[in-house]
Amino acid sequence: MLTGSERFAALLRPANLRGLLPLILIVVALETGTAKIGVCETGGSLDALGTTADTLIEQLGSQSYATRLRARESLQRMGLEAFDELHAAQYHPDSEIAMTARHLVSSLLVSWSKETDPEQVREILHEYGAQTEDERRARIAMLAELPKHEGLAALVRLTRFETSLALSRVAALSLMRQTIAEDETAHRVEQIQLGLGQGDRAPVIWLAAYADDLKTGVVDAKRWDKLIDQQRQQLDTASAVQTTRPSILELVRVCANQAWLRGQTDDAQQLVEKHLDLVTPTTRELSEACRWAIKTGLYSTVLELRNRHTQLFDAQPMLLYSAAEALNASHDPEGGEALAVRALGTQPIPSDLETQEKWSPNDLAERAQSHREIADHLQSRGLFDWAEAEYRMIIDRLDIVSMPSTSARISLAQMLGDLLQHQQVVDVLTPLVNRISSDDQFRNQLNFQHRNLDAMRSMIHWHGALAKIEQGEIEQAKPMLEKALRIDPTNIDILIDMYRLEQDDPQWTQQTETLIKMSTRDTQKLIDERETQLRRPGQFFGMGGSLADLLNQYAWLVSNTQGDYARALRYSRRSLELLPNEPAQLDTLARCYYAVGDFQNAYATQVKAVQLMPHSPPMLRQLELLEKAAQADLPKQ
Repeated sequence: MLTGSERFAALLRPANLRGLLPLILIVVALETGTAKIGVCETGGSLDALGTTADTLIEQLGSQSYATRLRARESLQRMGLEAFDELHAAQYHPDSEIAMTARHLVSSLLVSWSKETDPEQVREILHEYGAQTEDERRARIAMLAELPKHEGLAALVRLTRFETSLALSRVAALSLMRQTIAEDETAHRVEQIQLGLGQGDRAPVIWLAAYADDLKTGVVDAKRWDKLIDQQRQQLDTASAVQTTRPSILELVRVCANQAWLRGQTDDAQQLVEKHLDLVTPTTRELSEACRWAIKTGLYSTVLELRNRHTQLFDAQPMLLYSAAEALNASHDPEGGEALAVRALGTQPIPSDLETQEKWSPNDLAERAQSHREIADHLQSRGLFDWAEAEYRMIIDRLDIVSMPSTSARISLAQMLGDLLQHQQVVDVLTPLVNRISSDDQFRNQLNFQHRNLDAMRSMIHWHGALAKIEQGEIEQAKPMLEKALRIDPTNIDILIDMYRLEQDDPQWTQQTETLIKMSTRDTQKLIDERETQLRRPGQFFGMGGSLADLLNQYAWLVSNTQGDYARALRYSRRSLELLPNEPAQLDTLARCYYAVGDFQNAYATQVKAVQLMPHSPPMLRQLELLEKAAQADLPKQ
């Protein structure tokens, strides 16, 4: 029997050149990109097609040239339905079969979209196969983020047919990470099973298991444990070409998250802790692992990581804060507070001037910046007391004219404002504003940094007024609110607070309503101008973001005060079309629904906003308001 190379050499003999011509033409077509595989729409039996494909693949190694040629042409005509078998045949023991299969898989141009795909999906998949791997990865992310999960079928298709196993994994995991409503489950299972086929690629098997879990409503933890073990075994074998620790760790986290969402906390915990050795013992990797575990609610995982990597945790403030947060959530607030104090004292800013003078200005600025980043991160996680301690260390230990100190004051004031600690906002900002007013060099430096002095002055008067209102001193608050608005007329929240001021004063009411009408009129004028600009040819596409901000500003002011509520709702929806899934825009849309009396949609929309920004105090306060309104409205439904 001739070997693959001997059969290929035999084809080059003169007697065989005439028969070789069709093959040469096919190869030319492949190399020039004119050969093309389309998505098969026949809907025929996958088993039957699989058998045919397997038979044809074996014929690629036939001693008969005509048989090999017919097999190759038939596989081309079968389209993507032969892809699974061709992909497996790349590792066939017959070298000629393997070589031909690899050539077919890599050379053929695939039409990745179907006519039944939504328009956005077809646009994303246009010339998908001609892109680099990084670009294809970006397009997979775009498919996963489409509204109403319109990219579902395409993600299944890419999981099955993407030539890069790494990207096949990305497609599968992107699909599995999507949040779905209970009434979407049946359709999702149907779409996955319809497009998945019977391939034996690992990501295909994952999606099949995921669909089964959706169908039963229970995550099969033992099945996933075996699938993950199979991936781990590949790390130490020659087959681990595209299997990496990060890719397995991502699979573990997706599976654990699915189990946690279904209330299978023990299963989620066991899956994660069995594979904690996949987390590389570096500050970056441990921080990421802690963030994920806390977000998922697996606090014991953070504590286990600290037990395994105590030295690294004790040297890094953010890791200590993560462990402190985990202790708090594990009903050990004293232990959590002790760790937080320890974190604050780890890598601190020197407290005395003598030590600071030994540091270079750059080193001191870098240390302050690291604590600023820690404070910002703690604030984003809702750990406001610990964030305040970090901000105040920067403020207390650095000169007021240093940029890190200025930034920390402004951030702390904004956080305190969100927490309704109005007098503290005044106390934090007043020394800064006084110094700016008396120090020309400092003021010029801040102007260069685009710091808005008027905005800070306005905040002092605004929050000072709100502090007076809390004390029942309404008349003293009024002129402070008026001054705050005069200094910074762009802050519409001041107008909203003026409108909500509860007192019997017709003159104040009339004045406030006039100011609201003026503001909405001015904003409408800016909206009209921006709409006109965007309709002109060649305008910069990014201007849509500024239009979205204007629409959102109009909608927020009107929905919180008075005016055309229906228009406010339209504008809010439009802003979200321009900037999808923006928490602030969703927060506004919820308020607009509330203004028009649609309390159920108001609450549902606010839930989405809070999911995207779960620790925002203003959003949480509005969520509480809208939840009560929705519950009170239920008997009317």
